[in-house]
Amino acid sequence: MAVLTGKTVIVTGAAGGIGRAIAQEAGRAGARLALVDADAARLGETVKAIQSDGAEVLPWVVDMTDRVLWQKTIDDIAAHFGGIDVMVNNAMWVRYEPMAEVQEDVYRRQMAIGLDAVYWGIQAVTPHMIARGAGSVVNMTSPASVHGIPNGSVYAAVKGAISALTRQCAVELGQKGIRVNAVAPGPIPTPGTMRVVDEDGWKKRLVRSPLGRLSTPEGVARVVVFLASDAADCVNGDVVFADGGRSVSAM
Repeated sequence: MAVLTGKTVIVTGAAGGIGRAIAQEAGRAGARLALVDADAARLGETVKAIQSDGAEVLPWVVDMTDRVLWQKTIDDIAAHFGGIDVMVNNAMWVRYEPMAEVQEDVYRRQMAIGLDAVYWGIQAVTPHMIARGAGSVVNMTSPASVHGIPNGSVYAAVKGAISALTRQCAVELGQKGIRVNAVAPGPIPTPGTMRVVDEDGWKKRLVRSPLGRLSTPEGVARVVVFLASDAADCVNGDVVFADGGRSVSAM
């Protein structure tokens, strides 16, 4: 059973979608939550919903593309809660378009939020986890890290890098007591993905699912919380595909 009682957990991109589901599941598992997002209004709504379930939770509105500000925020979270045990790197911004049409600002924003913020965040949280004697980092990657998708060149590059970074950090940080894993969700109709995938796109994704259904934020959240918890104390450097078997299907 995944238990996070007494553990301080950071979740980025927590205002909605998968991030919100992860935060809710971690709260139910007993975690103290530091929820990070740039959208103050939606983050406030998430915090209220989780507080109503009795969890200890605080919002942190920050631009994670600012390395100095992001690392200071992590230090502030550690100071407030007396340490950090778990970090879930979920935040991402996506725009699908043909590779030949990608502009530099779109490229830079996806890289800054999806990769740079993860890299600097792990770097900043490491000393706090070493001080605890243990820690767990869970990164969100994607089946796009190993399979090509239409018009997703930048997204695939980001997620491929996240999967590689996960394995590298697992080796470097494992001897310091810090486990690093990743989860690759299948297609999920969240407010963010609904903006970039049309109805026909969702139908095609459903047809390719061996389970005959799409993944859900709640299902992915349970996998994340398991990896974050001591129940997964032997799991390190793994990428768990929570996509219902879509990534191994020839359908």
